[in-house]
Amino acid sequence: MDIIDIEPNELLIIDGPASIRIIEGRLYVLGVEYGPGSTFTVMRGRKVVTKPLEKGRVEIVAGPEGGFEKVDRRSDETIDLWDKVLSGLSLRGSVIVVLGAMDVGKTTVTTMLVNKGVKNGLRVGVIDGDPGQNDIGPPTTVSAAIAENFITHLTQLKTSKSIFIETTSIEYVWNNALNAVVRLVDYLKTRYSVDSIIINTDGWISGPEAVRFKHELVRRVNARYAIVIQRENEARELLNKLSTDKWGGEVITLPSPPNIKVRDRDDRKIRREMGYSKYIMPPRDLVINLREKPIINLPLFRGLTYDKSLLNLARKILGPITYIEQWGNIAIAIGNTKEFQIRTVGSVDVAILPLNWERGLLVALEDKDGYLLALGVLKKIYYNVGKAVIAVSSSFDRENEVNHLRLGMIRLNDNFEEVEKVLYIGKIESMIQSRTTPRQ
Repeated sequence: MDIIDIEPNELLIIDGPASIRIIEGRLYVLGVEYGPGSTFTVMRGRKVVTKPLEKGRVEIVAGPEGGFEKVDRRSDETIDLWDKVLSGLSLRGSVIVVLGAMDVGKTTVTTMLVNKGVKNGLRVGVIDGDPGQNDIGPPTTVSAAIAENFITHLTQLKTSKSIFIETTSIEYVWNNALNAVVRLVDYLKTRYSVDSIIINTDGWISGPEAVRFKHELVRRVNARYAIVIQRENEARELLNKLSTDKWGGEVITLPSPPNIKVRDRDDRKIRREMGYSKYIMPPRDLVINLREKPIINLPLFRGLTYDKSLLNLARKILGPITYIEQWGNIAIAIGNTKEFQIRTVGSVDVAILPLNWERGLLVALEDKDGYLLALGVLKKIYYNVGKAVIAVSSSFDRENEVNHLRLGMIRLNDNFEEVEKVLYIGKIESMIQSRTTPRQ
């Protein structure tokens, strides 16, 4: 435990995990003023820049890897600028989208806006639209929550709804992510009658597709403000698009703080893997009848299953396959092949999956409306009985609400570590959607 003096001409930077109590004076933290007797926490792995408003003293209890430092306030005036700009926004009745590259401060700005809304007595809806580094729900999702109290990070919010979008790489599924955000905006408005919605986004902003995605997102949620946090010229293309194409709202540009730490790929991967573990550990095996609760993006056991004679005939053309099922002019086969491949037999395109292709695939258990009930890991499909064994959290108790499964494109090992992106899942899904209508 440390008791330190604070001065209004300095900034107090706190690395979590840490618990802070104000003894004397006032401290400005992410849009909130904390006075004597007030407490707040900083989560592990997070950094919070606080601003003393007057001379005082604070008590800091830092955990492992936690700590603090004091710096001259003139060395970073970003917090003052952000506060001035954000305080001038009209939050009531607004949808606000926070945009920018990775690690420019989007989550911090989102948190400040949430706290300002709560301070003004508003019911604030929050959406995390980053499936790779989601702070409200599990990785691979777009998730929503309601803010009822002041927070120092989005991880303190309780998930209200999540929508699974199959992977953490948003460039492969941005249309799905876009539709998920739009749907959650409507959910928060209709279910909770929120006064304001703040949307945090992923860091994919470079290139025509990324710019198109973000522009379409701002337009479809009918945003009042699009806040773009800019580090050097990273967001130039996006700013040009938002400024020249009419979408009905206002563009706000904020600078990124100086010397902000950019997390590397390994750090991001570790955080995702911690997220998988959080939502699945400790696991238990759940058996799902796929004829009753199908895989919605690979509807096994809902097509024409080859009998023994047809299977033998198919083997003469395709090689040693163990199972084949057909929908219209496409088919799925399980074969003794090392890699996914597509073969054409007559007018039928056959997607051949390797043996044990399903082992370790992330899978979503969804309700009848397509909202996530639980994440799981697919362990085995038994084709002779049409059942799947899935590892889910031992605390999962909503099995009766499961309407269907949805395959993801991430393969995990037994320690819930990412080992592969299985992009052919998306290819199969596109084939089925474009070439055939599965039998209901």
